[in-house]
Amino acid sequence: MMDYILNRRSVRKYDLNKKLTYDELYELCRYAEAAPSARRQESREYIIVDNQDIINELSTVSKGSMILSECNTLIAVVGKNPEGLTTPHMQPQDLSAATENILLAATSKGLGSCWIGVYPLEDRITSSNKILNVKDGKFVFSLVALGYPLNDDSFYDAYKLKNENVHHNNGC
Repeated sequence: MMDYILNRRSVRKYDLNKKLTYDELYELCRYAEAAPSARRQESREYIIVDNQDIINELSTVSKGSMILSECNTLIAVVGKNPEGLTTPHMQPQDLSAATENILLAATSKGLGSCWIGVYPLEDRITSSNKILNVKDGKFVFSLVALGYPLNDDSFYDAYKLKNENVHHNNGC
């Protein structure tokens, strides 16, 4: 598991000739749902998107979402209506944990992935909700581009922990 954490990279170019199956994408949703959540409030849903027209439309939501035109599958992580939750203030953490689980599971399977932030920007939420027909107080939290990396240039550089970013007992 540690290798997957350290080797995970944001991939922005995918081999469009290779497509993930619905079962493979569903399995990634299972891993997402295994993420921790406050009071196990079941605050998440997922939309598997493999329709290129929808993906291309989502690529116009923001500057960061433009890379979606380079993939042929994605998973939208959707927050349930916070009004029905016991701890709605914890929902962003729950949705972030689910998104990260998708990224790590994809890495473990040799897939590329990229987290496209939607929440908390209202214009992105509104646009994404409209494109994906998300209603009833639910909202698109994140979009995760998925697929087989096109080549080694598809990856960003490795992460490195800087000593000055680690503090002991206090001070920042």
